[in-house]
Amino acid sequence: MDRNEVVLVGRLPEAVHIRSLQSGSTLGTWRLIVRRQHRGRGGRVDTIPCMSFEPEVTVAAADWLPDDMVEVVGSLRRRWWGSEGSKASGYEVEVSSGRRLERQAAAVLNGDEDGLVPQPAPPRPVRSLLRARGAMAGEEEAPQLAGPAPAHPTGDGGPTPVPRRLEASSPG
Repeated sequence: MDRNEVVLVGRLPEAVHIRSLQSGSTLGTWRLIVRRQHRGRGGRVDTIPCMSFEPEVTVAAADWLPDDMVEVVGSLRRRWWGSEGSKASGYEVEVSSGRRLERQAAAVLNGDEDGLVPQPAPPRPVRSLLRARGAMAGEEEAPQLAGPAPAHPTGDGGPTPVPRRLEASSPG
């Protein structure tokens, strides 16, 4: 049985781009920076393009800020563009659900700081985010995945929807 399901946890390097299409649909596009498993010296990252047409996902993603740690679930898609003579292609993740895991504290500048520029916090290991995620389970309004539930096959051959809760609104 074929399965195309991608789960990414990474840092958002810039704001999500939301645009309305002529059809009336909304398209959200962004990139995620995902650190690779540490092998040898030096850390490496992958910058992965993501997009979504899902209204629940684009609404949630519009609230994400640069340096937020987010988790997305979706499918890998190959896109083609260009004319017949010079076709090009690339891969991106078409996101069906996503949520913010962690927000870096942001300084609010009012103009009286004499050149003070906020610096982004260094990235945290994914293990620490997973521990934080487990600790959030006891909270009343932990952020949840937004978007429709992916279908998982059952023993009888039919898909069984996995329940998803929409992202809870969180201050800040």
